[in-house]
Amino acid sequence: MGQLLSHPIEDKEITYQSHESISYCIGSMQGYRTTMEDAQDVKVNEDESLAVFGVFDGHGGRICSEYLSEHLVDIIFKKLNKLDKHKSISTHQYLDITKQAFFKVDADLSSNTALNNCGSTAIVSMIINKRYLIVANTGDSRCILSLNGQAKTLSYDHKPIIMNERVRIENSNGYIKNNRINEILALSRAFGDFKFKLPYIDNPRNEYINKNKKYFKNDLVHLPPELFQVTVEPELMIFDLKNASKRRDTTPEFLVIACDGIWDCYKNKEIVNIIRHKLSTGWKLNKIIEFILHDCLTMANNYTGIGFDNMTIIIVALHDGMSMDQWYETMKDKVLKEKGLA
Repeated sequence: MGQLLSHPIEDKEITYQSHESISYCIGSMQGYRTTMEDAQDVKVNEDESLAVFGVFDGHGGRICSEYLSEHLVDIIFKKLNKLDKHKSISTHQYLDITKQAFFKVDADLSSNTALNNCGSTAIVSMIINKRYLIVANTGDSRCILSLNGQAKTLSYDHKPIIMNERVRIENSNGYIKNNRINEILALSRAFGDFKFKLPYIDNPRNEYINKNKKYFKNDLVHLPPELFQVTVEPELMIFDLKNASKRRDTTPEFLVIACDGIWDCYKNKEIVNIIRHKLSTGWKLNKIIEFILHDCLTMANNYTGIGFDNMTIIIVALHDGMSMDQWYETMKDKVLKEKGLA
């Protein structure tokens, strides 16, 4: 769990930005940890045809997560923003740009010798042309979408005990004990953590090695980064917001992007219910985020370990076609009607 303070640092950093169709609030809190290792970044272009949100949960120090907040979202944003909006662009192109950005930033990080024991998760969510929602996930931070109050899962946690992750780990000479890679790391995908990214291996159980052995000397195989014990390769998901908005029962309402410290305390559906309930009482996003961060502290439990982590959360209101004030009123009326109170 790392070193903890006897009393939490409850100071909360809250940022609120309202735009014509996409508005968001960011909240972060150090909590019981001795240092703040979370970081985040958001970029929205002028016509709101592109918005990129990133949350980075560091471990072993803040160097890695800070580097991601300074570079990863920026690289993805610039490359996507350069695409010609008047040309037909395949969604595969969006995905490829995002994936290559993850690999590039991790490769750039590898030159920093101070990062051997440092790493970070990354969850990056992109809204493109007010239609496509793309989520790239490496690690166990998470993104969900509220669809008329139902929590749509848009990322899955990368843990060593998941079968496809375990196969890759064991094929690259790693092992899993106590749900950790080599008894150390509880994540199977991350930026940094370069001692788990050894490219030269000799493992007779590895199907990739057996198939390609004739191409390598001394029986040592140079693995691609996708096959490292801990890979930075993001899992990508795409969701069509416009198609969903055509149906009454799947209207996109808001996104929640957060580090695992939040998700340790709340299930996906629970956090959607809390946000919608608070909206129905007239609360704004900044007050809701402040409540969620504080509520996580009240759940601190020495036995389970929840509630002691750094906390970072972004709530993104999707209000294309209405102002933010109208979105607040719409959400309030909708939830009250569902409860039979309006």
